[in-house]
This record gives sequence, C-alpha cells and structure tokens, in this order.
Amino acid sequence: MDQQSHQLAAIMFTDIVGYTAMMGSDEDRAFEVLRKNRAIHTLFIDKYNGTLIKEMGDGILAQFRSSIDAVQCAIDIQRKVREELKGQLRIGIHLGDVTFERGDVFGDGVNIASRIQSITDPGGIYISESLQKSIRAKSDIQTKYLGEFILKNVGYPVKTYSVQGEGLPVPSSAKIKKLVGRSWKERIVGSAYTYIVLLILVLSFSWWIQNSYVKNSSQVPSLLIFPFDNFTGSDTLAYYLAGMHSSLIGDIGRISALRVPSGTTSNVYKNAGKSIPEIASESNIKYFLEPSVLCLGDTICLKLKLISAFPEEKQIWMHDYKVARSQILNMNNLVSREIIDAINVILTPKEENLLAESRTVNPGAQEAFFRGMSYWELGTQADLDRALDYFEMARKIDPDYALAYLGISKVWGAYSMHGFKSSKEVKLKREEARKKALALDSSLVEIRASIANGYTWGTWEWERAGEAYRKAIEINPNYAFVQAYYSHYLAIMGNPEEGLPHGKLAITLEPFNTLYQSVHGQALKNARKYDEALDLLDKLIDTEPDQGIGLPALLGVYHELGKYDEALEIAKKIYALKGIDAAVQSLDQGYKEGGYKMAWRRTAEMMIAYRDSTYFPPWQIFTQYCRAEMKEEALHWLEKAYEEHDNNMPYISIDPLFDFLRDDVRFKTILQKMNLPKQS
Repeated sequence: MDQQSHQLAAIMFTDIVGYTAMMGSDEDRAFEVLRKNRAIHTLFIDKYNGTLIKEMGDGILAQFRSSIDAVQCAIDIQRKVREELKGQLRIGIHLGDVTFERGDVFGDGVNIASRIQSITDPGGIYISESLQKSIRAKSDIQTKYLGEFILKNVGYPVKTYSVQGEGLPVPSSAKIKKLVGRSWKERIVGSAYTYIVLLILVLSFSWWIQNSYVKNSSQVPSLLIFPFDNFTGSDTLAYYLAGMHSSLIGDIGRISALRVPSGTTSNVYKNAGKSIPEIASESNIKYFLEPSVLCLGDTICLKLKLISAFPEEKQIWMHDYKVARSQILNMNNLVSREIIDAINVILTPKEENLLAESRTVNPGAQEAFFRGMSYWELGTQADLDRALDYFEMARKIDPDYALAYLGISKVWGAYSMHGFKSSKEVKLKREEARKKALALDSSLVEIRASIANGYTWGTWEWERAGEAYRKAIEINPNYAFVQAYYSHYLAIMGNPEEGLPHGKLAITLEPFNTLYQSVHGQALKNARKYDEALDLLDKLIDTEPDQGIGLPALLGVYHELGKYDEALEIAKKIYALKGIDAAVQSLDQGYKEGGYKMAWRRTAEMMIAYRDSTYFPPWQIFTQYCRAEMKEEALHWLEKAYEEHDNNMPYISIDPLFDFLRDDVRFKTILQKMNLPKQS
C-alpha cells in the first residue's frame, strides 16, 4: 500500500471501555489487558481475512473487503473479550470509500466508523446503514434499527443499526432517545463540526464558568490565539504551523496579566463555525489573535490581526512580520510586546526581562521537533517510534536544544501510558531526558509541573513540591495542568479554599478538558462544597460517562450527601468498567443483607479473600471499610497503604471520607509521619 489507492472497504473501529480509568488505578493490569486485547484482535482479524491497520492506544482500526467478514469478526472478538478479559469493547463498523496510503487508511469512511464506535453500548456492535444493506440479504445476522444520528465531524445524518444476539447488549429505549435527542439538538444549532459534544458541555457550563471565575479574573483580559491560516500555497506544512501555534501560545502565556487558553481550546473554536462575538459570549474571552502564514522557507512571512470582541467586534491592531526561521522565538517576543501595548496590560519586571531576551533556534532542530510532535500526538506505537526518531534527529542537529529532550521524555512517557513498554524500561530513559531538558532550559513548565507532582504524590516532599509548583506557575501561569494539580496540593496542605481558584482557572483555560473538570470536582468535594461538586460532576458524567477520575469523585460526593443508592450505582459502574465482576456482586449481595454499609463491608472482605490470586491495593480496601464506617478495619488497611507508599495517601489530610478517623491516635500518627496537617 505504498502508493495511494481508493476502494470500498468495511472499516472496523474498536475501543476498550474504561481503559483510562484502569490505567489510573492499576497500570500493570491495564497493560496486560492491552496485550491480551491485541492478541484477540490479531487472531480474529486474520481469521476473517482482514487487515489490522493500526493501534491507537487502546483502540484498533482494521479493514475488510467483505462486510460479512467484518461483522462476524466483531462478534467473535466481543465473545472472546467477554470470556477472557471480563471486560467490554465498543465496536463500530462502516462500509464506505477510503483512501489507502503508506500502510494507513484515510477518508470519510474511517471517520464514520470511528464516530459510530464512540456512541456504541459497552460490549456492543453498531453498524452504518451502508454496511447493514450489504449484509442483510447474504447472512442471518440480526440487526436493530436505532435511528438517524448526527455524528461528530460528519456533516450529514447517518442511519445506524445495532447487531443483535450472540450475547450482545440490546440498546435501551432511553439510550436511543438520548442519541436521537442529541441529533435533533445538533440540527437546531446547525452543528457538524469538531468536538461538538464538548462544545455543548461548554455551553451548559458557560454561566457557571463565568460566575465562578478565578478571583479578580474579571479584571484579567483573555486572549485566544487561533491556529495559523496557511496562505503559502503548500498543503504539507500542517505540522510546522501547529508547532508555531503551540510555541506562540506558550510564549504569550508567560504573561501573568493575560489569560491565554490552550491550543486545544483554540482549535475547537476555530472549527466551530461561530462568529467571534458568539465565541466571546460563550467563553468570556475578549481578545482574539488571527495569525496567517504567507511564505515559509528560509524566511517566514506572517500577518497577525488582533481583534476585540467587546463592546463590538473591532480590529485594533494588524502587523506584518518577515523573519528568518532562526529568529522565530524573537518574533514571538515582538508579538507579545505588540499585544500588551495594544491592550494596555502591565508586565512584571521579570516579564520585561523575558521579552528583552534574544533567543535563536537552529531551524533544522526545530523542524525535526515539530515533525516529532505531529507524530507523538497520534499515539500509536509506530507513530511514537517515528516521533522518537525525529526528536533524536533534533538532538543530533543541536545537542543543546532543550525541546529535543522534552520530546524524548514525552515519547517514553507515552510508551508506558499506552502499554507499549514496561514502566521499568521507561522510567530511567524518561528521567534522563527530563533532567537534560531542564538543565538546558530551566523554563520548561511541563517538566517542572511533572516534578512538582512527583514530590506531592510520589516522594511526599511538601516544601519542595510547593516550590516547584510556584516556580512552574511563575514561568507560565496559563499552563492549565499545573494550576489544576496545585489546587490539590494546597488542599492537601490544609488550604482547600486557597486552592479552588487555581482549579477554576484550569477549566477556564481548558474548558474542553474533562480531566481538569474531574480534578476540580474532587477539589470541591474535599472543600465540602458538595452541591457545587455535584452540579459540575453530574454534567461532566452525562457528557463523558466513563471518565476515570470523574466517576470516583461523583461517588465521593454522593456518599457525603447521604445519597447512598446513587453512590452504589456509581460504584458498580466503576467496578464494571474495571472488569471486577466480583465487586459488583459483593455490593449487590451486601446491600440485600444489610444495606449500604454492609455492601461496602462485603466488597472489602471479597477483595481480602481474593488477594492471594488478584492484587487489590490496601488503599482500596481501606476506603471501602471507611464507607462501611468500620474503624479498626479501616485503620489496619490504612497502615498497610502507608507501608506500600500508596500515591493516594496524601489525601488523608483533607478527604471528608476519613473524618470519623481523625481523632484516633493511629490516624494522627500516620499524619505526623507524613508531615501532613491535621484537619480542624
């Protein structure tokens, strides 16, 4: 497939349900599931004469020349996964025209299969009308018509069917109604653009976000930097323009008097089909920068427009730049200076010095880095391998180029996260690259934030963690990741109210990031603001039902509010996503025996009984005994969690789940050993 070719093919997308949550709770098990899942897919794709195109983390893309083969393969895969993994997949299949090139597949047909998979029931198989028509007269495979849905990134409604029988789930009427309802809403809005579901989330949150903004943030202007428009006449520069966009956001984001949302946010709004006043109204953003590239060779020609959205849309500044590639970072400094002068913000003395610094870059090393990042974002093993090659190329071109080592550390981290390499193999190489990057450039906020998290949840060095967080925020106050986790650090140190504005800022900077919404929901719960937490997390889970951090946070909120039936339903969903059927059964059995507390007691006892064959962390058993309010048993397993240096241990200082233990000497002793503050 080295040459480009077009053909009709059945495209199958599969995805492991709850894999992100599994990675967060049990990395070793997640990697084992990924390996077994890969083996099952390879076996049946070969059996039915298909081709495994690529893996995308926990997702797999395959193509078949026969529609019947594709569906039979999907049925066998689902059966085998139920038997061997005790887990669930979502599978979507579409028959359509696709383009093959260099061992990969592209086109509308691929996108439709992917979007169908995303709405499929866990354990189910959904197919498009084109594929259903292809099989209905040639096999006895049973299907059920679900409706006509608008899917993300698909500009027309797609009639969708579910495959029935063979132990596959039957879509509920509520599920179908929800999908049809979503389609109707999207038609009303006129939506057919990237990340529409997330935009709906932002719409529903817009009032909340604007009214719970960071303290005094109404006085801090926000600037959204759109992706670069390409007027060079070349369509092969997407990777370079994306790199320039990220670099410009990072450099302007160093200015503390500006709020600069992430590249993810600007990309979503770029494709939203909305006017600047509409975006401004939804997002509370006042200023917009529209950059364009007119030429890109040894010299880069740019045109930038700065637009104000309030009280009416108005261009307030436009400038043309023509610079050598090696001077692109100095151009970023010039642009930053022009913007702050145009909107009258005040720089700190340190920021004045930053913008006065002269920075040059080796064009070859930078281009290799940009190419590497374009592959790193794809996440497959083959793409990560390519990314590493490019980052190594950047390092060889310029051994003092800090971003090359940052890229290398990101690849090794991704190898571990996606289960392509063991944590042991990854750790040393990742740390070596991090240390080298930081030695070359102490302003790399990503690495500083990662180090701060390591001090907090890894080594429990509170003073060093605080210094690292504050330094990272000083370098770039618009880096949402560090704001989100600094919020938790402050709570662990006994200052939850002080931490909340940082969490709010994180979701203001990245309103489409469900991780940061989940993290902020946890912070609200730990600050005893249960109603606010419930409002946030309910909306989040309605949009992303399997969010691996949001679900446990919602469980905690329901528990503290005394909504025990709702808490148990969330708990059963969490364990079902993890494939721990025995826990689901224990919760049900215990509840029938003696209600909510007995449900948790029986689940803890089950995990203890199974520990010889299946590892359950002491922390997990500890929290179950806490929900059962069994003090002695809880303290016993807390001490074991401390001995194992569980990463969750810092939360004993703040989580209300542990309030009934706070007066106990054994609990106070562990707080003292960890040098954690006591809750009053």
